[in-house]
Amino acid sequence: MKLAEEFYKDNIEKSSKESCAISTKVNIVGWSRLAVLILGGLIDYFLYRENKIGTIIVVTIFLLGVFFGLVIYHNSIFEYKNRLDLLIKINEKGLKRISGQFREFKDKGIEYLEEEHSFTNDLDVFGNSSVFQYINSTVTNGGREELAKLLKREKVLNNNQIKERQDAIRELGQKAQWRQNLIVEGKLKKSKDMDLLSLIKWSKEKEVSSPLRVAIACTFIFVTVASIYLAIKKVVPESFLILDLMINFVVLKILSKSMEKEINLFDSIKASVSGYSKILGLIEDEKFDSLYLTSLSNKLKNHNSSCKEEMKKFSNILDWAGNSKYNAYYLMLNVVVFSDVFLMRNLEKWRKRNGEKLENWLEVMHEVDALSSIANLSFENETWTYPVILNENQIDGIGIAHPLIGEKAVRNTFSLIGEQKVSLITGSNMSGKSTFLRTLGVNLLLSYIGAPVCAEKFSCGIMNIYTCMRTKDNLEESISSFYAEILRIKILIEACKRGEKIFFLLDEIFKGTNSKDRHIGAIVLIKQLLKYGGVGLVSTHDLELCALEEESKNIINYNFREFYENDKIKFDYILRKGKSETQNAIHLMKLAGIEI
Repeated sequence: MKLAEEFYKDNIEKSSKESCAISTKVNIVGWSRLAVLILGGLIDYFLYRENKIGTIIVVTIFLLGVFFGLVIYHNSIFEYKNRLDLLIKINEKGLKRISGQFREFKDKGIEYLEEEHSFTNDLDVFGNSSVFQYINSTVTNGGREELAKLLKREKVLNNNQIKERQDAIRELGQKAQWRQNLIVEGKLKKSKDMDLLSLIKWSKEKEVSSPLRVAIACTFIFVTVASIYLAIKKVVPESFLILDLMINFVVLKILSKSMEKEINLFDSIKASVSGYSKILGLIEDEKFDSLYLTSLSNKLKNHNSSCKEEMKKFSNILDWAGNSKYNAYYLMLNVVVFSDVFLMRNLEKWRKRNGEKLENWLEVMHEVDALSSIANLSFENETWTYPVILNENQIDGIGIAHPLIGEKAVRNTFSLIGEQKVSLITGSNMSGKSTFLRTLGVNLLLSYIGAPVCAEKFSCGIMNIYTCMRTKDNLEESISSFYAEILRIKILIEACKRGEKIFFLLDEIFKGTNSKDRHIGAIVLIKQLLKYGGVGLVSTHDLELCALEEESKNIINYNFREFYENDKIKFDYILRKGKSETQNAIHLMKLAGIEI
């Protein structure tokens, strides 16, 4: 059994037992709360019949204390049970990744699909059965965006940056329990999508509320306190106190009008900020060894105060935000002491201390969240390896397999090194050509984000990936599949002419035209790609193209084959050097009922 699989199963068993025990305790405490209320009512009733008012007050205060103590305890054990249930789900998800059931995961990153992207569609980076669906376990919106940017290569890392992230991901892979704690904190108090842009914009604003607003609030508070005192002393009638509170409500509405936008913002994000403050606390408190994680953690610390403490203060202030909309007790408090005014005042003081730091803190959290997600690959795949990043435009691997296929994947050895720049992959239908192209593409992508790859050994240079594999008609744009393919090739050629370091994966190019034009076009394209320094693979059924190996030392042939058992076609998916010597189209036609 794999170490990760054993870890997940042990955690599920332990958490399930504890959750079951806690459930019993939750029910007992819940019924105890009800029993205290009923008991208190009965005692007060009998004491009232005997006219023991003093005893009623003492007993009521005592039982209310017991009741609220049970409420606090009930909430704490209920939250602990939620933590245990979340841990069970997290570990079950880990087991599904290991067993290849990740395709059940709901978050597929579909919104990141772009038809025009140079490789994400062809390599299944987003969408059904995708790399994103397999890897993603982020708990912050920003972390999810960061992971998507890495997978789209919007953030292109250099050699040193990739090595730093490899060390970070390797270390995070060993901190499985810490990463699960991070996920729990993120999910436990997850609210609707956090409006990060508005929060960051607010944090950078320099506006300070007028002292007049605080002065007005203090004046009306003083009047209210005096009114309460005078009403108790019977100096003024109780109706005067009600009038005072009505005036307070009107004044509060006027003062809060300019704060309404901020209050609504804070109300919408307070649950997320509570979780985020705990995540940042976990990052700040953890002792990291890798250089990159240490540098990220250090960004959360300064000489005056820590991010953990400041975010905790921020979260505590936000706990009050917006309660006037939903909480009658807070509304009464607000009318009496103008709590919204002082809430905003405290938030402005916090912004003055930390406003310029908040965006950096959130960026650290998002970066660690994304890296922790990628670290699933390190922890769950013991046979994978970290690639060596080279300065040369080449690729070399032993035992390479597709990361999403799992244990069924056939491993192959492949290299494009030295003078070899282009590989022609031939083979019969369904023999594994397209899958092998995707195998190299996905492993290259994982290499560039600092992740381990599905191979025994792997090394590669840093190149921009361009693919042309899945072209289809676009009726809205009146584009045929052949013309769509031409447009993809045009993008590739333009990138070569710009001087980009290119790694291309072309699957059955120009398949939408006649065999003569397809053959001529393929030869011209391959030679042009070589001229501009491109490196890559071309799969083809055109065996005549294989003659290019004899014309140029830059081209090498590889092939996949099929074999037959009991008149049934079978494949071993093993890559061999040289051109294909087998064909299966006629056999497949016969299987379809075509008489030949």
